[in-house]
Amino acid sequence: MSNISTASLRSIRAPKQYLRRRTGACLIFVRWLVACFAAYLCWAAVPAAATPATPSTGVLEFLSGEIAFADKNEIPEAGWEKRQTPALWLSDEARAKLAGKLTAWGRFRFDGRLLPDEPLAIYTENNRERLTVYLNGVELFRNYRSATSQTLGWNRPYIIPVPQKLLRDVGNELVLRVGSDRQFSLGVGTVKVGSQEVLGRLYNYQQFWRVTGSAAANYAMLFLTFAAFVMWMARRSETEIFWLVMTGLLWFVRDFHFFAEESPLDPYWFQQVSYYSLYFAVAASLSFCVAFLKLSNHRRIIAMLFAIGVALCIFRVAITSTNRTDLATSLATLLVSLLVCGLIIREWFRNRSLESLALVAVVLFGTVLGLHDIGRIPNVNWWQGLGFHVQPFTGFLLFSVFLLSVGRKYLRALTEVETLNASLEERVETATHALAASERARQKIEVEHAVGIERERLMREMHDGIGSNLVTALAVVRKQGEAPVAEETLQRALTDLKLTVDSLAPVEGDAVALLANLRHRMEPDMEKAGVKCVWRVEPCPSLDWLDAPNALHMLRIIQEGVGNVLSHAHATSITIACCPSKKDGRDGVELVLTDDGCGFIAANVSGNGRGLSNMHTRASQLGADLRIESDLGAGSKLSLWLPVEMGGRKSARSTSG
Repeated sequence: MSNISTASLRSIRAPKQYLRRRTGACLIFVRWLVACFAAYLCWAAVPAAATPATPSTGVLEFLSGEIAFADKNEIPEAGWEKRQTPALWLSDEARAKLAGKLTAWGRFRFDGRLLPDEPLAIYTENNRERLTVYLNGVELFRNYRSATSQTLGWNRPYIIPVPQKLLRDVGNELVLRVGSDRQFSLGVGTVKVGSQEVLGRLYNYQQFWRVTGSAAANYAMLFLTFAAFVMWMARRSETEIFWLVMTGLLWFVRDFHFFAEESPLDPYWFQQVSYYSLYFAVAASLSFCVAFLKLSNHRRIIAMLFAIGVALCIFRVAITSTNRTDLATSLATLLVSLLVCGLIIREWFRNRSLESLALVAVVLFGTVLGLHDIGRIPNVNWWQGLGFHVQPFTGFLLFSVFLLSVGRKYLRALTEVETLNASLEERVETATHALAASERARQKIEVEHAVGIERERLMREMHDGIGSNLVTALAVVRKQGEAPVAEETLQRALTDLKLTVDSLAPVEGDAVALLANLRHRMEPDMEKAGVKCVWRVEPCPSLDWLDAPNALHMLRIIQEGVGNVLSHAHATSITIACCPSKKDGRDGVELVLTDDGCGFIAANVSGNGRGLSNMHTRASQLGADLRIESDLGAGSKLSLWLPVEMGGRKSARSTSG
């Protein structure tokens, strides 16, 4: 097989090998993600109660306590029941026992001698919703201003310093009072007592991921949503930007209750908006993915996604009206996400773009995060997972994919601009050279035009001035019967003037036309001398360098040759020929003048007169090759070879034989 064939096969195999590597990388990534998810489930499925309450870290965690239900401001004396804690879902039980607002109490007893000798604090989280903390009957903390405050405490951690004067060696009693409106959830969360430094680190961690980080991610997403809206207003044909805007707005509405300290509107409606916006936020997110990748039938898919969102809302209303959990709708949302993820994976196998792969990763990761948060719902309580909800970061992940796409488009645009600039610079340089050449050509034309005008003027002056005088003198000589020599001299002078004028006329490199003018001027003289002129001309290439001065050199050489024949050769015929000819590989035109006269010996005439010397000088000026051949009784031959290109002129030389 030839080298060309081998190279062709390599060029065909290379894309296939590249596709195999890309496909393998994708499968490895998916397997890694599934393995991580499985490991996470195994870890998260370990119940929280398995953590022992031990003071070895300087912290006591209460895994059990006493719970009571009483809608009062004083710590109840009766009605306490032993329970495992945290007890996050007390709503149904409280509604059954209380007629008004929901209130639950949690009581925990501990020995002060088990705590380290350093500043202490109480840490608690996941309390729904209004929280009051008592230590040994003294109120230490509350997270609301008044009984009517619409406080949202379910997702906020709290740390309360413990005054040393309230702490006892034995018999310490820590009481939590939680309360909420009747239509909301109620629960006593996690409670820990111990080192203020250790619990402070836990508080900072939880505060960041539950509140501060969540708020930062969502407000950043809201800012990006505004930027995307401005972009969409300028480019409304790009529907993916519209769905990105809807994604940002809906996820912000959904996530606001994670970091809001108080309800911004009626608590009931705020709760409903927070719950039901989830389905439309997921639908908008998936619609963005579908529109971004321009999937086939993407409009129909988007309509189906929002129809499913409406159906899930109706289904949730039906389920929650029976006081059952809405776990089914949450799991259905994850199933829809996985189905759309399958479409995205299929699209990735088609185009192998980085954006498609990033969307696959985000949707899969978002589904895992959604399952993580479902398991942390109080009335589901599959696991505690990371200890905080991760859903508030989902929308920002989608925006990161959009930013990735925008960044790649920006880099591609920069590359295209740089390429365009280079192309424009090249085109400008080419145009500049063309303009310079055009300007030179224009100046040349102007010069040639000026020269042509001056040539015309000189021709008129020579014709009307010198020519008229010569014609007049010739007429006077003929009328007065002067000596024939004078008449012949005047006639030759007139013919010579006409040839000079002819040489000034533009010939555009046509040597044949120039010879025709010479024949026209000299034929009368040859007829008077009884010499027959034979004309043999073939089509010849143009001689671009044949301007007026060079034309005059050529005419003078031929004129001198004809004059010598008429004066000395006693010939009866002259043959003038012109034909294309090559010499030393160069194109040219050859002019040949032959006669049937007596001929001559070059050695006998080389020193007399300047005729032959002038002919050689003129030939050298033309870069031509002049040859004169003659022998006694055999006539003579003058050969003038003219190059088409003027480069590499050679000196004229003469040979005789």
